[in-house]
Amino acid sequence: MSATTFTLVTTVPRPRPGRLAATALRAARAFGSAAVGVTLLGDLGPEGAGVRNPRPAHLRDRA
Repeated sequence: MSATTFTLVTTVPRPRPGRLAATALRAARAFGSAAVGVTLLGDLGPEGAGVRNPRPAHLRDRA
């Protein structure tokens, strides 16, 4: 027979101070590269990405 033990975690992990700056920098870099790609290069990304027509098909056909 085998027994399973569960350890109870009583402390809440706290974020490291340097991590927030690194995450913010990574987000700014991703947003900046996407903005440059769209404005300067005219690249809108893959064809399937984004919302093509947000209205459902049954509402699109109404006039």
